[in-house]
Amino acid sequence: MQLCIFCEIISKREEAYIVYENDYVCCFLDKFPINIGHVLIIPKIHYQEFSEVDSISLSEVILTAQKIAQSLESLFNTDGITIMQNNGIFKDMEHYHMHIIPRFNGDGFSWVEPDIDINNIDFELLQMKLTECL
Repeated sequence: MQLCIFCEIISKREEAYIVYENDYVCCFLDKFPINIGHVLIIPKIHYQEFSEVDSISLSEVILTAQKIAQSLESLFNTDGITIMQNNGIFKDMEHYHMHIIPRFNGDGFSWVEPDIDINNIDFELLQMKLTECL
């Protein structure tokens, strides 16, 4: 495995502005924040993808995300919070992580939605297939 900066932060061999940690997660300020207070939550066990994360670590990630979001809302009087994570070719690190981003009206961060046309038959087929998979 290549050197993982997040694993280095967990082991304290690399510096980070850690705001919270427990036995399962480590949370620190993003060095390249979208907004001030942008926090990354990482499981202490190295996983590359969301689908690989064990259930205890994943529970800790989401419960910690809630705590951090509430703290950021209170601290910065935000207009909202964006909670996101990327997988596959869309992730920027090879260690699963979740972003907690304080949001403010007019902050410039946006979500661009493509114009996709889906009809009722397509929805019904997709519903059936996905239901079967689950």
